[in-house]
Amino acid sequence: MDNNPSSAPGKVPELIRWDDERMTTGIAEIDAQHRELIAKINELYRVHQIGATADDIRHILKFLGEFVKQHFQFEEGLMEARKCPMRQTNCSAHARFLQEYQELVSVFSLEQDVDETASEIERMAARWLATHICRVDIGLREPPQE
Repeated sequence: MDNNPSSAPGKVPELIRWDDERMTTGIAEIDAQHRELIAKINELYRVHQIGATADDIRHILKFLGEFVKQHFQFEEGLMEARKCPMRQTNCSAHARFLQEYQELVSVFSLEQDVDETASEIERMAARWLATHICRVDIGLREPPQE
């Protein structure tokens, strides 16, 4: 018998999970923001899977877009202040993500059948965030260079 709560009938599993070992930057505010982003992506996935309306999904997409912009600004400023060697890579990756995210949200807003676009946004955001945290943001673990 499977005792995993995420596989219980009616419960939607998480699309992305926080992994302390691979994702922790050591900067409490950044890690808290990353956890919030993961929670929101999982919420988007959950409400979509249980049959939320397009308006419900649109509301979460709007929140995510605004939160991501604020997070990116904060993180980029911190990387700059710490002279993090990943700061240029980070800024470029953020710009590419925002462009792709905004394009997908625009398509979502125009679609009659939003399921496929919502799924694409969920997959893209989850994949990008996990990869980005584990490859770029962990650069904050390094001590600031003098």
